[in-house]
Amino acid sequence: DTASIPPERRHCIRALAHDEDVSVFSFVYRAEYAVLRDLEQWSRVAGELVNQAVENNSPLQRQIEANARLIALIQEDAVSTPENFRGVRDMNGNLQAGAIVTDMGDHLYVDYMATAPWNITRDSPLSVRRAATMLMAQIVRESIAQGYGGQIIVDAVGGTADFYRTM
Repeated sequence: DTASIPPERRHCIRALAHDEDVSVFSFVYRAEYAVLRDLEQWSRVAGELVNQAVENNSPLQRQIEANARLIALIQEDAVSTPENFRGVRDMNGNLQAGAIVTDMGDHLYVDYMATAPWNITRDSPLSVRRAATMLMAQIVRESIAQGYGGQIIVDAVGGTADFYRTM
């Protein structure tokens, strides 16, 4: 919910949503009620997608399962440490990527990062491209603003190392 974010912390960034469309993302700096509700939706959809991937022997099965595990971890941490949640919403207000970020005093540590489950399968009208990339870019900007020179450390789990290397 961007209404709860102070104006000086609201930022928008443009990214390709579809090949010819441009989507505007707004950044979320805390897990308020709306974020927790959205993460619950992510969890339900991720569970359904895991079941479908297993039943259909989908080539995306490993990616879908890894993302579902990360969603569960983010959901848990967003409840216990809401101030560590970072996310991006699309121009329709849909939460499209989320992360748990810890300030370590000299750098930001990205504990977990996940994209909305429909962004993995790309078969939903809700899916967008580059949401996680835009979130990571904003986390780097936050590190710069904190005086850390853009330094972040990412815990690359479940086959995500390639994603972070391409950034």
